[in-house]
Amino acid sequence: MTMDVLLFLAAGLVGGAINAAAGGAKLFVFPMLLATGLPPIAANVTQGVALWPAQLPAIWIYRRELAGDMKRLWRQMIPALAGALIGALVMVNSSNEAFVKVVPFLLIVAVVAIVLGPRTTVLMRRAFPGERLDTAVAVLLAVFGFYGGFFGAGLGFMLLAVLSVSSGLGVAQVNGAKNLFAFAIQSVAVVPMVLSGLVDWLAASCVLAGGIAGGYVGASLVRKLPEKLVRIGVASLGLVLTLSFLLR
Repeated sequence: MTMDVLLFLAAGLVGGAINAAAGGAKLFVFPMLLATGLPPIAANVTQGVALWPAQLPAIWIYRRELAGDMKRLWRQMIPALAGALIGALVMVNSSNEAFVKVVPFLLIVAVVAIVLGPRTTVLMRRAFPGERLDTAVAVLLAVFGFYGGFFGAGLGFMLLAVLSVSSGLGVAQVNGAKNLFAFAIQSVAVVPMVLSGLVDWLAASCVLAGGIAGGYVGASLVRKLPEKLVRIGVASLGLVLTLSFLLR
């Protein structure tokens, strides 16, 4: 039990540090929870509940910027929330065998999102010019919401891209909206997760506590390193994890 607690805390520390540095905490927390012996879906549900409050401090920091645009943001959020609920319901009702089969694909999606980072916005603007943009944004938010409810690693980068494109603002300017969307998506998804009875509450508590400390450490480190270097480092480690799933 003591060793499990230490592993849970370590998962939170690593996840919190990674999240503060470049995003993608779930990319690392999930396999660490698997290493403690949790079944795949239980590990995914547990990390979802544990990391649920992670965006709250950022939302508070950006509260003034968000207040002036809440009406548009809530309207945009509807397809994302619907997608999140469906994604979470599908996930908690899946078998562990089926979930494990799609994990490598989900990890690849997360790694690609982290590697592309801000360039995702440029690619979206080229892919959806003119009037097609509004429809594309709604569809993508629904898809990203489903992904967030089902797994969610790398979701922040995906949301940054689509929110930047839809608003015409830079990535830095929509960071508050990104955190609001991510929190709302997880708030919807966490309900089926909790009701599923699959949450390991000891693990979730330890990951949450470790994540707070790890977030502080990660934020301190990232100030001293180039953002691109940090993002590539996280993505490289994520790629190693993805290959380990593919080759197991």
